[in-house]
Amino acid sequence: MVLVLLAGIFISWHIAVAGRLAAGRAERRLREVVRRVALLQEEAELARAEVDTLRNRLDDLPDAERLSGELKVLQGLLKQLAERKDQPAGAIAANGKADTVVAVPTGARGGQVVMMESGELLAAIEQALRDEAVELYLQPVVSLPQRKRRFYECFSRIVLPNGSVITPEQYIPVAEQAGLVAAIDNLLLVRCVQLVRRARRDHLEVGFFCNISNASLTDVDFFQDFIAFMAENRQLAETLVFEFDYASIAAGDYITRMNLQRLRGVGYRFSLDQVHDLDLDLEELSRQGFRYVKVNAHLLHEMARGDDPVLDMRSFKGALDRYAMDLIVEKIESEDMLLDLLELKVDFGQGYLFGEPRPLVDKQ
Repeated sequence: MVLVLLAGIFISWHIAVAGRLAAGRAERRLREVVRRVALLQEEAELARAEVDTLRNRLDDLPDAERLSGELKVLQGLLKQLAERKDQPAGAIAANGKADTVVAVPTGARGGQVVMMESGELLAAIEQALRDEAVELYLQPVVSLPQRKRRFYECFSRIVLPNGSVITPEQYIPVAEQAGLVAAIDNLLLVRCVQLVRRARRDHLEVGFFCNISNASLTDVDFFQDFIAFMAENRQLAETLVFEFDYASIAAGDYITRMNLQRLRGVGYRFSLDQVHDLDLDLEELSRQGFRYVKVNAHLLHEMARGDDPVLDMRSFKGALDRYAMDLIVEKIESEDMLLDLLELKVDFGQGYLFGEPRPLVDKQ
């Protein structure tokens, strides 16, 4: 009996010891698993940090090194300039005669005026394209009545060696005659895309309007490259809005409509500019991808104010809202003009009252 009892005690002790050993091994294994999980989590954090670092370094690289797509967009410019290499600079005058245009020197609104003949201006345009001296200017678009900056409109300016600045109103007639508007749009587009990338990287909650001319809209080669480039960068669609003038859209043919459809298909939205008639087919514009309508402040005042207005502003705004479109009133130049417009419950305002177009270097 004693031996049986001792054997039972021994077995119980052995089982207890074995259990403690097993528990110890299990605990060590658990600690090892926890340690490995912690290491994996640490490695994952390091990997994410490395990815973020690489992304930031990538964003900081010069755009010409970073995205070959931008070089593809510039091929249209190079092609056009190459086709003109056998022509003497400035060989084509806008109207075949020595018209004059005005160029205002940088930072000198109302200051010294430079008069140029159209042939001389064309030579300056060609040289600016070769030197990439087409600069990006920005003008704010604000929400009303808060006056908070929500967008910037991007304008192109040609800067001459003497510092004079030529605006689109001055150079477009000559550039259109010479077939160089699409080349200017190429440079403007590349600069807009670079600007939007920086804004997104810096988490700036603003959008940008980029103007596309009718010459580019109807240029088949340019627009094919343009759409392919924007499809590769469709993440920019949240921030970048393309702006077209009303006359080009109203007179648009099948190719124009298809180009807009393809661009809308990769996520981009549109703005309608230079609107001179508010009898708009908003349903069709919305279907085409337009989300903003720009109207001149003086035109809106003439049509919607006074004792017998020809525009029912409440009805017009209601129609815009139904089709998810916003109204931007441009060329607002004084506080009195703004007070008059605020009674019309407009969405956004643009004009010298909120800020004049300024070169991009002032915004970096």
